[in-house]
Amino acid sequence: MRLRQIALAVSDLESTAKALNTAFGLGIAYRDPAIIHYGLANALLPVGGEFIEVLTPVRDDVTAARFLARHGDAGYMLIFQVGDAERERARIAAMGVRVVDDLDRPSYRAAHFHPKDFGGILCSVDQQRTVRDHLDPYGDWQPAGRSWRDTGSGEVTGLKAAVLASPDPAALASRFSALLDRPLDASDALRLPLDRGELRFVAGDEPRTSLSAIELTLADASLGGREARIGGVRFKAVG
Repeated sequence: MRLRQIALAVSDLESTAKALNTAFGLGIAYRDPAIIHYGLANALLPVGGEFIEVLTPVRDDVTAARFLARHGDAGYMLIFQVGDAERERARIAAMGVRVVDDLDRPSYRAAHFHPKDFGGILCSVDQQRTVRDHLDPYGDWQPAGRSWRDTGSGEVTGLKAAVLASPDPAALASRFSALLDRPLDASDALRLPLDRGELRFVAGDEPRTSLSAIELTLADASLGGREARIGGVRFKAVG
């Protein structure tokens, strides 16, 4: 299992994308016209072979618009790439988690799960059916279009971690461990390692789960330490 994409919901897409470019050299590789179906506009910014998605509602009656009205700019969604999305969907749904969106195409399979059932944040398990190895660092990724490999900072090489804040981080960690069918780190019960990337859990000030931070991996560890708050989330470049 791989943390392949993290989405931010923001009121100003262009200024948020520009801030990511200024702080970390990330560039827009793709804007998906299909998500107008959800009342959204977006931009995909490659982070090595993973992605930051910036999205904004273009209608007031969609979920993301209500989310923004309640929380302001904030982390919105985690997307996990798996080798068999159908199997993962069935396993998670059997735990009583509601599926709120299903996408089943010859090249791509995805299932989105209700945030209230999935630890408090919108999550999806996705399979890119055109690749044999879902852990291939630069394998195909339909949400980012076909030419995303041509856009990248060259300096930022991947998503290291998503940090989730909760009033009860231990309970949230245990919930995600069960939902993703992955064991917590034996030496750190607030860390959930994946095959690529990881989740970490911290105490938060709000009575809800929120995405508090995103850590980006750098090719040159000596350049680590840069931080910026963008889209309601703290970004940090690490070695």
